[in-house]
Amino acid sequence: MWSAHKDALKPEQLHNLNAGKDSFNVLDSTIHFSKVIPDTNDIMVYTKQGEIYFEYLSSGYKSCIYILLGIIKEIEFRFKSPCIKVQDFTGIILIDEIDVHLHPQWQENLIKALKQLLPKAQIIASTHSPSMIQCATTNEIIPLRFDDNNNIVVQELAVNNYGFQGWTIEEILTDVMGMTSVHSKLFSETLTKFDKSIDNDNIDAAKHYYKELNLMLHPSNPLRKMLEIEMIGVDSND
Repeated sequence: MWSAHKDALKPEQLHNLNAGKDSFNVLDSTIHFSKVIPDTNDIMVYTKQGEIYFEYLSSGYKSCIYILLGIIKEIEFRFKSPCIKVQDFTGIILIDEIDVHLHPQWQENLIKALKQLLPKAQIIASTHSPSMIQCATTNEIIPLRFDDNNNIVVQELAVNNYGFQGWTIEEILTDVMGMTSVHSKLFSETLTKFDKSIDNDNIDAAKHYYKELNLMLHPSNPLRKMLEIEMIGVDSND
């Protein structure tokens, strides 16, 4: 409201106002801040579809922008004498479950936006999302686990400077997050029954479980080809 009045805001406050406006575009390069309607205080943004109300954007986008604008607001509230630019904040920011309700793409965008907005801050965020681990660098990840005495310890992982950026989601789920399997219980049980049928030369059962697995698997899953090869061996012995 006061940005148009000369000397009403300090240079740091004007800088933070522009940082808030820029946050819209940092999260999504196709979105730009437009204006605020005076009568209703509605925020308008430019998109590929033209100018629209901010409220029309996706809930994931809005959740991310609320986090960014909320941080800017808190920094301005706590640093008034003197004011500081948000990029010069050197404190600690704690965010619990940063991935909650966010699509994986928004999770990655939020991390990039936080790094750009707060380059000097220490951000400690908890997450159960393999997507966030996948886009982080090695020194940004502290994987925690329980030891044999139920004490929380840091899990040592042998990774290089690229962290887990070349790992698949499944590999992160099992090797970093400790999941015993990335498949459903039904699929795992059916695959076990198929393998036992093969071992026991139970051809009818093997064909039955093969059909079930074939229906469950993703169309491009490489396991399809492996199962098919096993079935060729079964049919040749039939």
